[in-house]
Amino acid sequence: MSTNRRIQAFKGLFVASLKMYFRNRTAMFFSLFFPIVFISVFGLIFKNNGSSFKIDVVNLSHTQMATQFEQTLKDKVSAFKIKDTSESQAADDLNKGNADLTVIISANFGDTTVKLVNGKYVPSIQPATITAHYNAEKPGNGQAAAQILQEITASMNDQITGTPKVVSVDASGVKTKNLTYIDFLLPGMIGLSIMQIGIFSVAFGFVSYKTTGMLRRLQATPMHPGMFLGAQGLTRLIMAVLQTILLAGIGVLFFGFHLAPEAWLAFLVLALLGSAVFQEIGFAIAGWAKNEDQAQPVAQLIQFPMMFLSGTFFPRDTFPAVLQFITGFLPLTYLADALRHVANDNASLWAVRGDLLGLAVWGVIAGLIAVKVFSWE
Repeated sequence: MSTNRRIQAFKGLFVASLKMYFRNRTAMFFSLFFPIVFISVFGLIFKNNGSSFKIDVVNLSHTQMATQFEQTLKDKVSAFKIKDTSESQAADDLNKGNADLTVIISANFGDTTVKLVNGKYVPSIQPATITAHYNAEKPGNGQAAAQILQEITASMNDQITGTPKVVSVDASGVKTKNLTYIDFLLPGMIGLSIMQIGIFSVAFGFVSYKTTGMLRRLQATPMHPGMFLGAQGLTRLIMAVLQTILLAGIGVLFFGFHLAPEAWLAFLVLALLGSAVFQEIGFAIAGWAKNEDQAQPVAQLIQFPMMFLSGTFFPRDTFPAVLQFITGFLPLTYLADALRHVANDNASLWAVRGDLLGLAVWGVIAGLIAVKVFSWE
């Protein structure tokens, strides 16, 4: 077959493959409709979530007064959700929208000196400042919490005798990226959807072609079966890109998802790479399985652990250290983490090269397995 005829044949196969995919209602539901509904529901739930104040406390003092002050914050205001942390972690929490206010208790908070009063030496508490930072781009909860904090410190001053004002609050807004839960969830959901297209649509689609004898009949035609496989793979790559654009676009337009214009290209490149890797996993399953009854449990065994352990719905930081280490090597973890860094931190592809390398290694492994076990009937 000449080159031109091969190109024309491939174009025909590709168009036919696209039509087959769009006519498959089950595939369309799980690849497009289900992620849109899921994102929309969670986006609406967390868009205006502000029923409590999330306060990060950085206690740089070791005095009894500092400890008492922090305990007062926890006991006096039930709406305060206090978390002890470091300055770097507090800044990161504020930046990602995980805290409304950062309270920094200075190192000299509660320190005492000795003064001569009426011929007697008496202890005196040194003036100290509590620094509070809130998100300047989203000041509502932060300013309200800072006001409550100022009232608490004013009450403390009234209780301390002999000192006109030993505790003050310096509250200010700081520039952050104003990230919300949707900024965490959406990249994970996009990665999950790409995985579903790659594993389920490929595995079940090609097992069906095997059981119906379609692949065997293709071998009897002048057309090389590899062209058919290539057209099917290209269709799913394009679907992964369309799906990524659709979900990210909905997030940006309706739920405040942060994705800079210059980050779109890197975002789509990751979607293409992730789709290729998960398609190879799907081909490996399809090559081994003789029918759909064999393919289904294997596909679920691969997908479900990654769905819940790769940080799709909640951070892996809450996992035990051993589980964090193990799940860090899952292909969906690499994809979801890379998508988040590009979206949330405007990272370049070079900045996420570790995740790219992890995906590439999985692609090579899955590709070798697929070649080894794939059969046409």
